[in-house]
Amino acid sequence: MPQRILPNSKMPRRLTVVLSAVVTASALTLTAAGNPVIGMVSSGAGQSGISIDGARVSANSTLFEGSLVAATSYSRLHLNSGTRLDLGADSVVRVFADHVALEQGSSEVQSASGYAVSARTMRIQPADSGAIARVRLDDAQGVQVTAVGSPVNVWSKDGVLVARVLPEASMSFVPQAVASNSFSSAGCVVKKSDTAFLADAAGNQLFELRAGKNVDLNKFIGTRAKVSGTIESPRKSEAGVAQVVNVSAVEIAAGASCSDVAARMGAAAGAAGFASASSDAPTGATAGAPKAGMSGGLIAGIVIVGTTGVVVGSLAAAGQFSSTSP
Repeated sequence: MPQRILPNSKMPRRLTVVLSAVVTASALTLTAAGNPVIGMVSSGAGQSGISIDGARVSANSTLFEGSLVAATSYSRLHLNSGTRLDLGADSVVRVFADHVALEQGSSEVQSASGYAVSARTMRIQPADSGAIARVRLDDAQGVQVTAVGSPVNVWSKDGVLVARVLPEASMSFVPQAVASNSFSSAGCVVKKSDTAFLADAAGNQLFELRAGKNVDLNKFIGTRAKVSGTIESPRKSEAGVAQVVNVSAVEIAAGASCSDVAARMGAAAGAAGFASASSDAPTGATAGAPKAGMSGGLIAGIVIVGTTGVVVGSLAAAGQFSSTSP
């Protein structure tokens, strides 16, 4: 005689719950197979709505190499290296032991181990253990980088130092479909120990300039100029700066005096080792040039859209992160 199933039986519902739990656990197990543990997702006060590799988690969960993490609200990840990684609302990242790939939204990193944020074609890295790097993707292929506490470095995919973002400042970058060694930027052309350099307004970033055919850099020493050319393969020059530019063209650019920049480099314009400003320098220049990064331009195939001063914690106040403190 066939077994009779009672109409009000709860077995199918219980079976559904059990199967759902098994499927979720299996998904996490399959993802973890062969991948080392690199950290934990901590769900504390103010942290909720996070999934790992498509599986929703509601408590502290293990992070594996290559885990895809999606957050619908502020969330914090703790890595075994000591790195702290915060995610803004509606953010998606893929987490690795040495870097995080930002695929959507915003992220904040503080690390003493050189941990980096990969955003589009760039690598963003705190310059020291006291630095906090805040990175946000926009809808126009741009990347906004904010430094808190100490400088943050922005590198191209080929290892070229594109910019050094100063504390309490924000810079925006847009990768371009051009040669990755292309260079066109304005700054102060100065000369020390018979070597010409292009320096940013704060004297933080230097490019050694090597004149190409029919280029006379001496005419521009001590002036603000726009320099175009190509960046050599990433390496330090003989003068110890990070990059070398082979100059194909140079022209006078408007802007503030270069005397302050020369002074930050250890000498005043016109002092020994520096030539005085050229007679071709533009007149009527005023102070107030940007104090962080190169003043716009194209560096290693990446356009620096702009430099703005920001108040520490402005992203937190806007709801991106829970607080301004580690």
